[in-house]
Amino acid sequence: MKRFVCVVLLVVLVGLGAGCKDKEAQAALAEMKAQAELEARNIELVKTMIAELDKGNAEILLKLYAPDSKYYFPSNSPKPMSREDEVAMIKMFYAAMPDLTHKIVDIFAVKDRVVLRLTGSGTQQAELEGIPPTGNKVTISAICIFRIKDGLVVEEVEEADMLGLYQQLGMELKPKALVK
Repeated sequence: MKRFVCVVLLVVLVGLGAGCKDKEAQAALAEMKAQAELEARNIELVKTMIAELDKGNAEILLKLYAPDSKYYFPSNSPKPMSREDEVAMIKMFYAAMPDLTHKIVDIFAVKDRVVLRLTGSGTQQAELEGIPPTGNKVTISAICIFRIKDGLVVEEVEEADMLGLYQQLGMELKPKALVK
């Protein structure tokens, strides 16, 4: 009889242990599913922003960015731009290249960040940062990292091939003349 009670007790304990592990596994699975859903929403937020920018809607940033968001461009800039400064910069580019469109090359999310690699293409039809209209078709590549909190962008860090853009607009990079 003791043996029977021990076996029953052992089976109950194993069953309880397995039940606890199942609950832990279910909790971990639920957490992973919630994270995956959050990352998918964050990717959609960035895709929505790009689609709206391609329609010339720079004000979309006022809706999708937190009021105190920070924009680092270039990425090593010690002082970030505000979302209003970023909107003004985007408007400047679209004024110079009204046909500017973007192509998403890569996009993925990790936790609260979305990494985006894209190209922008357009034709310079008006002055851009002191460069008179050239009529040149240009393509620029960029990598952006967005940090998203509560459904809003709170930080963006961007690296873009500005030297390549300026060269496509006819600018030359020359070394300084040697002083003798």
